Amino acid sequence: MIKKGWMAGTIACVVFLAACGLSEADDYVDENYTFVDAVQNNKNTNDRALIYRVDKSVADVAAELMDVQEPEQVGEEVDGRQVLVYDDEFIILTEDPDNPGSTLVEVAEDEFVRTHYNPGFFTGMLLGSLLNGRFGSDWDRAQTNKCRQNNDACYSGGGAYGSFSSGSYGRGAVFRGGGPGTGK
Repeated sequence: MIKKGWMAGTIACVVFLAACGLSEADDYVDENYTFVDAVQNNKNTNDRALIYRVDKSVADVAAELMDVQEPEQVGEEVDGRQVLVYDDEFIILTEDPDNPGSTLVEVAEDEFVRTHYNPGFFTGMLLGSLLNGRFGSDWDRAQTNKCRQNNDACYSGGGAYGSFSSGSYGRGAVFRGGGPGTGK
């Protein structure tokens, strides 16, 4: 009886974790790279992207993550940035401007990207049709208009944001930011 209970508990846990959107690549990043910060919406701290650093090139990190889990879409590497698109999240790789030879690895759920990213960030890396297919046929135009009206409401990856702040996780902060209404 104990064995059946343990097995049922294990299955329930696996199903729960799968429902939470954890991917193998996400787990790998969390276990093997150094967490440095979180970029979050000050109004909802669960609405965030987690940022890690690893002492490898963007190409090496992309290859490593693709070996762990094949993404649905692999963006082109453009200007030291590359995007790996998974089932319900984006993993965005950016050359660390402060540490040559290192890569910042940003893990962001679809909803964070859909709600906060400036579509121009993905130019050259991903086709707009992929993003519109994922977020709605008019996402690119609507989000671009939102960003034009209030640039502080849009996030451009790599720590370039307006109404977003780095997380207070006590592990250091490489990104600066204010909160809604703080202005820049």
